[in-house]
Formats: sequence, structure tokens, C-alpha cells
Amino acid sequence: MARNPLKDTLAVVGVGSTPYGRDLQRSELSLGLEAAVRAIADAGIDKQEIDGICGSGMTPLAMGGSGFLSLQGGLGIDRVTWVKNGWLGSAFVYAAEAVFSGLCDTVLVVQTYMRNPGMSRSAAADPFRRRAAQFSDVGGDVGQEDFARRWTHSGEPYAGWMRRYMKDYGVNKDAFGLMAVNNRSHGSRNPHAVMPAPISLDDYYEARMIWDPMQMLDMDVPVDCGEALIITTAERARDLKVKPVYIHAMSLGGTRVGEFYENTLGWTENAFWVAMSGLWDRSDLKVGDIDLFYPYDGYTIDAVALTEAAGFCKPGEAGGFFRDNWDRSENILRLGGRTQVTTHGGGLAQGRAGGANFYAEAVRQLRGQEGPRQAAQASTALIGIGSFFHDPSAVVLRADR
Repeated sequence: MARNPLKDTLAVVGVGSTPYGRDLQRSELSLGLEAAVRAIADAGIDKQEIDGICGSGMTPLAMGGSGFLSLQGGLGIDRVTWVKNGWLGSAFVYAAEAVFSGLCDTVLVVQTYMRNPGMSRSAAADPFRRRAAQFSDVGGDVGQEDFARRWTHSGEPYAGWMRRYMKDYGVNKDAFGLMAVNNRSHGSRNPHAVMPAPISLDDYYEARMIWDPMQMLDMDVPVDCGEALIITTAERARDLKVKPVYIHAMSLGGTRVGEFYENTLGWTENAFWVAMSGLWDRSDLKVGDIDLFYPYDGYTIDAVALTEAAGFCKPGEAGGFFRDNWDRSENILRLGGRTQVTTHGGGLAQGRAGGANFYAEAVRQLRGQEGPRQAAQASTALIGIGSFFHDPSAVVLRADR
């Protein structure tokens, strides 16, 4: 086992979320402030205890750069000793690293997202945002009037990888479709989901084609939202009233695919495999010990890749594995007959929050706070967030029963 001195020495003690909506007529800053205020209240701490801030929005215009100054000023936090920009899986890991290293003692992680800064009605009224969208990786004239083609650089490579996966392993799209059905089934029980209607596998296959073979139901749902988490030391957490959720192990993965998105040798060489390998090398737990699994679903192929990279099944076997582990009574996955997957509906149902809502859901489930949606006896959660190509993280959280 690799060295893991941070094992269970850190804890998540605060969670805060805003409403999710298709056009909330809000700024990133207002969403970030609301989520942060809720997280601080949830932790039951004085805001002046926060001495680190980490996070981002979808573009540099959001919570990155001087956005930290606006967030700190808006909250009225007098001083911080550490700040950093990060998104997808990296923000949470960066924040935990900062607390463990002593750069700060209590860190606020904030991530805000908007449906599209260049195309939503609220942003369209702002000439600065309209011009900025021309140079952003989101919006602008990409896809012209077809909002489904919302990315400059992401959808096409993932569609290509879907095709390669199907060809290399001789499989159909059932793995992607069953993941979509699972997430929408969970989303139908989540009052905060923007896509609450469940779907069938037939619905998945009948959805509009975007980039062949990627279809509409393979893609997460753009929304306006904000999420915030507070991480501190396990020692400090014991003095708080809230139930702590411990960070047991974590890893960030990276390969040379950052040079070019298509520059990778094979399916099992992408960054998800690197991150998961680094995690299991540092964890006392194994995949069979996991009660809840949260694989990022920016595209369904992400979630399939993470399932295989985590070791729930072998490469190329997800479709058959999902069929064998399907709970027909609830229309959801139960891996190994018990491990529930993406209990909040993920980006496909609740809405795209860059994975921040996966962390938030895992913490609330491990605290036992999800009411009718609560997974019984859940004490461990595996979260995999990020991209084949950048910011991939793997984190195991645990809580005492």
C-alpha cells in the first residue's frame, strides 16, 4: 500500500446548495454566496474560522481569479491564508490538501455553474458577458442555434470514444443507456432535480442524435446552481454538532492526453484509471466495501469508464454487469446486489454542477439526511469526478454508523 498520512484526518463538516434551475436570473456570485452561507450555517461555525477558499465556476469569469475577492468580501471574511482555483474533481482535493498541509485550517469550497453565460436570458442582457462568451469554452457561436452542441472541445472526443469502446469490445450502447436510466430514476425521487421524469431504455435509444453515437440522453443538463462544502481537521470536527464525514483516501489522476484530447493509447490508459489506481493504493477499503458510488456523468461514457476503472467490473463488461445488477423493482443499479449509484440523479437529472453535487449528496447520505431517498446503513462512498483528459479525482468518504 502506498503512503497515506492524511487517512481520516480531515472531515467535511458543512454542505450548502442553491436551487437548481434552467435560468434563475442570478449571477455566479449570488449563487456562490448563497451556497456558502448555507454551508457555514450547516457546519455551525463562525465565518471568521474560514481561512481558505477554493473553487470555480464554469469560466474564468466566475469564481476564479478576482472572484475569490468578491466571495470573501461578500461573506465578510476578514482574512484567509490560502486560495486556489479548481473545478470538476480537483477543487475538493486541492482544498483537502491545503488543510492537511497546514496552509489553512478550515476551507470553503465553492463551485457555481450557469446554464450558459453567453446564451441564458439573464446573461444576454450584459454586453460584457456577451462579448466574453465569444472567447469562452462555452456558448458563443458553437453549435449555432443547437444548444445541445454546447461545447467547443468536449462532446466530439467523447462521442469518438463511445464509438471506439463499442468497436473494441464488441458491445452496444446498453451500458450508457442503463446508466442514464439509473440516474433519471434516482432523479425522479429528488425534489431538486430539473429533469424529474424517469426514462426507459427505449426512451434512451429514441433520443435525438447529437454526435453519432452520442445522443441527447447521454449528456448532462445545463443549469444555474451553486454548491459549497467546508473541510476542516477531524480534530476540529469532533467539537462541532454536525456529524463529520471523513476523507479516507483521495487521488488526482493524469496522463499525457492533455497534449491532445485524442492522444491516448487505449481505454484503460485514460486518467480515470490512473486516479482510481492511486486511490486504491492508499485506501484500507476495497471496491467491495463501498456502499454508495458516484461516478461523474458529464457524459454517460464518463460514468461507464469510472465504473470499470474503479474495479466493479472488467473493461468492456459494464453493459452485461449492469444488466446482471439491475433492480427491476426500482429501475436502478445495485452493484454487487447492494451498492447504489448516483442517488441524487447526477448531472443527467439534477443538473450539471461539475461534480460538486456528487460530493454534497455523498456527504448528506453518509450523515443519514436524505429522508425518503436515504440509502440504508450507508457508511462509505466512492466519488469519481472529472474528465478523461483533465481534473480527474477519486475520493473515498466514510462516516461512523
